[in-house]
Amino acid sequence: MTELVQQLALLDALLSNWDGVLVRMGAPDVLRDEALAALAVKLSSAESPDDLDLLLDDLFDLVEDTPAYDYVRGLIARARLDTGTVAKTRGGYAGELVSDDEKSLLFGASRLAGRALGNAVSADVEPCQVEVFFATNRKSSDASDLQFTGEHDAGGYTCGVAHVTIPVGVHRAGVLEGKRWWHLLREKDDSRRYVVLGSVEKLAEDLFTTRIVEGAPECRDLLVFLHGFNVTFEDAARQAAQFAFDLQFQGRVVLYSWPSLGSLAGYCADEERAFLSNGRFAGFLGMLEDGPWDKVHILAHSMGNRVMLYGLSGNSWPNGRISQVVFAAADVYVETFRELFPKIREKAALYTSYTSKKDRALLISGILHKAKRIGISRGEPFVMDGLETIDASKVDNGFPGHGYFAEETKLIEDISQLLGKGLSAGRRKLYQPPSKAYWDFR
Repeated sequence: MTELVQQLALLDALLSNWDGVLVRMGAPDVLRDEALAALAVKLSSAESPDDLDLLLDDLFDLVEDTPAYDYVRGLIARARLDTGTVAKTRGGYAGELVSDDEKSLLFGASRLAGRALGNAVSADVEPCQVEVFFATNRKSSDASDLQFTGEHDAGGYTCGVAHVTIPVGVHRAGVLEGKRWWHLLREKDDSRRYVVLGSVEKLAEDLFTTRIVEGAPECRDLLVFLHGFNVTFEDAARQAAQFAFDLQFQGRVVLYSWPSLGSLAGYCADEERAFLSNGRFAGFLGMLEDGPWDKVHILAHSMGNRVMLYGLSGNSWPNGRISQVVFAAADVYVETFRELFPKIREKAALYTSYTSKKDRALLISGILHKAKRIGISRGEPFVMDGLETIDASKVDNGFPGHGYFAEETKLIEDISQLLGKGLSAGRRKLYQPPSKAYWDFR
């Protein structure tokens, strides 16, 4: 009951002060302002606490790095309520809620405001479990609440399987549901609301390959996923599960987790760890070649592309079954790519690069290194023979515009066509501008 009162108070605080949010957004931005207007409409008709949580996520994405961010935080803090307090609503007042009989007062008030904040029935749906097989060259942790650290394991890599749950009752494609600081009364491991990492089993290599095959779907393809910078092992497993679930991938998802520190301040340290990981990754792919699967697809994000590119470009090709290789928002220097890509160009069926001119993370990386990255399309996107480049700028609507491959439904659908059916860019729902060597979304 406390949660329902709190959600109602949050709605009132935000909508009653919406003009205050707008004036703190800074210079006009047509796309951003349209997104805020649409979000206000959605807030005014939110039907459950879970809907409100998702909309708050969207709001914080839009106001981040503006004065409105602290303003919204203040509104939420002031709207914090305990059971038994009085909630002012846009339609009237909800009195003290001391019994079940009086719940109708709250629901009646919310309906007057066009909002039915009744019980979140969707949160009663059983979560779906996704098995994420993994290999990692992270060191194991002795802490009870941490499986692996951000330190490099000089002894090799560890294999295993992580059990991740997807909250199907509230899940939206492209959203990695997790506890935010404004989810005041919720538990981090609430599997009916959040994508949660459960148990993690470490497996010997022979048992690892056996377990992948056991209970596998008819499609015996593997999708190997490499995460980017600033990602812990827990978040990497959650990302892999969410992406595979949204992708409706019919094979097995396999995570390769290199030892990122999981910290924004650890960018330079992550670069060193990524470089140390490429040999381990190549060895892992070599191990996968002996399994009874049909194809191995590889998708890397951000700095994970360095691990993949260096790992694949060694003297010996680590796996003869690689089909699709996807560079998503690749944090790779263009000249490094030009030098290394010819070494791998003939080894897989198709290479695809997703890029965006709105990728602020790669813009900063390029400035930091004084070297353009292949994943950012300022001006013309980076193109090269043997590489299909997709400019995602038209559908990259998030902030900082770096995780669009797993956040935007059009991107997810496009990657699904690529991995599931092996369709080249010209056979998917993409548009090739006249006289250009890249594709984009209409």
